Amino acid sequence: MFQCTKILNKCPVTPVLTRCRSSFAKFQEWYRDLWTPQLPAPPFKHVCQIGDPTLRLKAGDVPLEELSSDRMKHILLVLRSVMKNYKSVGISAPQIGIPLRIMMIEIPEYVVLHFGPEVCKTREIFTTPFRVFINPVMEIKDFKQTLFPEACESLKGMSALVPRYRGVHLKGYEYDGSPTEWDVTGWAARIIQHEMDHLNGRIYTDIMECKSLQVDLWKTINAKKGNVFVKYNK
Repeated sequence: MFQCTKILNKCPVTPVLTRCRSSFAKFQEWYRDLWTPQLPAPPFKHVCQIGDPTLRLKAGDVPLEELSSDRMKHILLVLRSVMKNYKSVGISAPQIGIPLRIMMIEIPEYVVLHFGPEVCKTREIFTTPFRVFINPVMEIKDFKQTLFPEACESLKGMSALVPRYRGVHLKGYEYDGSPTEWDVTGWAARIIQHEMDHLNGRIYTDIMECKSLQVDLWKTINAKKGNVFVKYNK
């Protein structure tokens, strides 16, 4: 490729040569992108995975006067869209590449039905309407710890036993900047603690019971002799 470039540079400039150089430049760009693809700018329309530096940053506060800006509206819209696409019960802005203190929580009825009455009773899983918290501040209200399996869209296909406090109080701001508060127990409190960890640059692997970490499809992987495809978007 280097020799070809030298030859092109020595040739007299003609319309044909100009087109040739243009085509060659496009080929160079295409070839380069095969090995160093250009990254999209956040907010991402997918959930970034562990290893992404943004997941290890302490997220910054959102200036409330910027909530009405087009940029903030776009970030909130994309975050909600990704949450819906992934059918997540909780999501935070760092998971779409934005290091800002925003979290969203929702436990739809289909999640409750999926777990079944016995599991829901044990883990205190209840249908919870959609809530958004901007610049959330959490206070522990019930110091009793529960130990249950926990997963995360930023560690696709894995789960582990994670200790969490049973009850918390959360306060923050709504879309329009109005203050909001919430006293929470059970599974919703677990989700809040999980998302607060994301806002502080932590992931559940930091506090999990290490030997409980598993790939959730391990039985399927064995049954299919490793021929299992895992998508990292929806």
